[in-house]
Amino acid sequence: MLKFIVAILLLLPPLAQAQKLEQIVAEAKKEGEVTLVASTSTFGGKKGFTELEALFAKRFGFKAKLNLSGGPSFPQMAARIITEQKAGSKSSTDLYLGSDGTFATMHEEKALEKVNWAGIFPWVTKEMEITPQESLLVYASFHGIIYNSNAIAKDKAPKSYEDLIDPALSPAWAGKMAIPAYIHWLIRLTPIWGKEKVLSFARKLAPLTGGRLRQGEEERIVSGEFPIMASTGGPLEAMWKWQAKNAPLVGLPGSSPATSSYYQLAIPKNSVHPNMAKLFIAFMTTREAQSVLEKQDYRSSHLVEGTILAKYVKANKIKLQDAKQLSEVFLKEDAGLEEELNKILLK
Repeated sequence: MLKFIVAILLLLPPLAQAQKLEQIVAEAKKEGEVTLVASTSTFGGKKGFTELEALFAKRFGFKAKLNLSGGPSFPQMAARIITEQKAGSKSSTDLYLGSDGTFATMHEEKALEKVNWAGIFPWVTKEMEITPQESLLVYASFHGIIYNSNAIAKDKAPKSYEDLIDPALSPAWAGKMAIPAYIHWLIRLTPIWGKEKVLSFARKLAPLTGGRLRQGEEERIVSGEFPIMASTGGPLEAMWKWQAKNAPLVGLPGSSPATSSYYQLAIPKNSVHPNMAKLFIAFMTTREAQSVLEKQDYRSSHLVEGTILAKYVKANKIKLQDAKQLSEVFLKEDAGLEEELNKILLK
């Protein structure tokens, strides 16, 4: 029965790979559950996990418990996992969810299980392995501009970060533009623009600002309190969410290539349920799992065919920043640049 399920649902290539996947499925069935310690809103929270459980069972042919347990931030969870490993303890989470900076640290600490993802799971591609044989991309979230289309006419709207400081356009938001309460969106631009251009841009941007917003405060753009926000994580998700409510919010990537946060899943070396963890992570790259993320958060991976983000990237011919290049930025943090940008924009 198991061979039939695997062959039909997963369209296995060579026999050696089929046997290896079959073994993982069999061991995962014995384990019966997997736990992710993360924010309770992750993947749509309890509602999203209930949907994922049903789809997981349908794909793999057995019911398993997918547990979401509330936990700390990505960096704090990474630190906890590393501490547990050094103490020789079992991990308090079977899965680690994080983004670029924390995964760079986890890789350096050799804290993650090695898995031949693309070699085992036929729907997984090498491109999805942001850190080869360690992590898989679950969803990407661009960084870019959001603005109120009632406050800023389409022909006067910015099409890139550089347009924000264009004297022909900037009078529409001079002194009224919101900026993020952090400067890492600019740090991400350094491999594309170079340090000096980033600093020059920040100096020209500073006089145009009128306040600071956190990610998730898009309603203050929708309400017209601010006509525009220079940058936010997830401008496309915000646009799709608010436009579904007929709100006048437009979002777009701020640069080309587009800077992005790459949200990934991996397995701590001391995971209690390693086989379930492998199945769950690979499952999250399937179209059916991605549909849950889209429905709950408008999030998805551009590397899974048919997702809302994959369609946007294709239709708009978007080029994305290289994820490995971004990891290097976080590993070689420039404290001086961060300090200078904080002085310019957040003083």
